[in-house]
Amino acid sequence: MGNPVAARLIQRGHRLLAYDANAAQLSSASALGADLAGSTSEVAQGCQTVLLSLPNPAVVREVVGGLIERGNPGLVIIDLSTNDPQTARDLDRAAVARNMAYIDAPVSGGPSRALTGELTLMVGGNEQAVQGIRALLSDLGMQVEYVGPAGSGSIAKLLNNFVALWGMVGVSQAFLAAEALDVSLDRLYEVMSRSSGRSYSLDRNFPKIRNQDFSPKFTLTLAEKDLRLGLDLMRSVGLKAFAETDLRALFDVAARSDAEMDVAVIHERLRRSSASPAGPIGTTKQERQ
Repeated sequence: MGNPVAARLIQRGHRLLAYDANAAQLSSASALGADLAGSTSEVAQGCQTVLLSLPNPAVVREVVGGLIERGNPGLVIIDLSTNDPQTARDLDRAAVARNMAYIDAPVSGGPSRALTGELTLMVGGNEQAVQGIRALLSDLGMQVEYVGPAGSGSIAKLLNNFVALWGMVGVSQAFLAAEALDVSLDRLYEVMSRSSGRSYSLDRNFPKIRNQDFSPKFTLTLAEKDLRLGLDLMRSVGLKAFAETDLRALFDVAARSDAEMDVAVIHERLRRSSASPAGPIGTTKQERQ
């Protein structure tokens, strides 16, 4: 996501100082027109606003901790990562203590919508600080949704993804059933697209299922992380999700076998598990031994 976000910001006339631990990503950012930094320290000292797109809460804590330690007062850190709300709250407190602001602003829409500025941003943090950067956020997304204090944006994103991932499981099972019952997959998709079964999960995943194209737009590694954080969030308030054990097992096993493939490949995992005499969905006898 970082690369298309960078492209969009440059397109909108922003000057960008970019850093990534991955040299290939830095090269891409340079080709887009970004200036390159040699470290996060250089970014912290050279910018008043820093945007992050990082893979998990542990990396977010490490990077934001360094930015807070080395940045100047007034620094605004906008975290576009899908994060856990406690991490967001902790980083907000650490930033405020240094006269800085940390905004959790996870995004929905994927790389293609990042390029066109059509993302949805779910924003948590100090409302006054958010108002100060709203124009910048609007360059990235058509929908900038302020949810509440620090951590609120992360809560909204995790619950959003929980619903979307459940939907992807349902879509896969429906089309596996149609295939077994000799119903045209294309025809079923057309019918569902005009009926109550239409959803983001259907529109997103069916073309990949139909074409057996599981090149990554949103990897299983990231999907499993988001699902795990969402389920942990529910447990933290005493809620247990329906079929939680099976859902966790499905995504955990799939992420181990097909980590860097698109989440739509969950369809193939369900195909294999449905054909197996194994017990819990998502695991086979061999995988449980």
